[in-house]
Amino acid sequence: MSEHTYLQLPIGADEGFPQAFRLNFNGNRYQIVLYVNVLEGTQPDADDIFTLPALGAFMVMRVLREDSTGTRVISQRKLVLNLEFEAADVVFRFTRMRVARRNLNGVGSFGSQVLGGIATRWAS
Repeated sequence: MSEHTYLQLPIGADEGFPQAFRLNFNGNRYQIVLYVNVLEGTQPDADDIFTLPALGAFMVMRVLREDSTGTRVISQRKLVLNLEFEAADVVFRFTRMRVARRNLNGVGSFGSQVLGGIATRWAS
């Protein structure tokens, strides 16, 4: 069981992938970039949804931190469901990654759901 309390990330799955947003958290500003890689020939399920990660399909998250000296990448990795991963002073965890084929480079309500959270890595 996680010792962290997660704040839900403001992911707009209907906005499609790739997508990026800024997030102010714990006195820092982050840029979060999410994108999906699907190998050619990989097919979604009968509902036209990719449940990620899957054979031939996965989601990647890049995390950048902004400060007075500029912006730098603090993490980039493939996402795995229910696995906590650290990026400098924060941790992330994703509990659902379902992306409709039509939300790959497309906007609309097609059944995509991506739920993830951010938490402070160390207790304050």
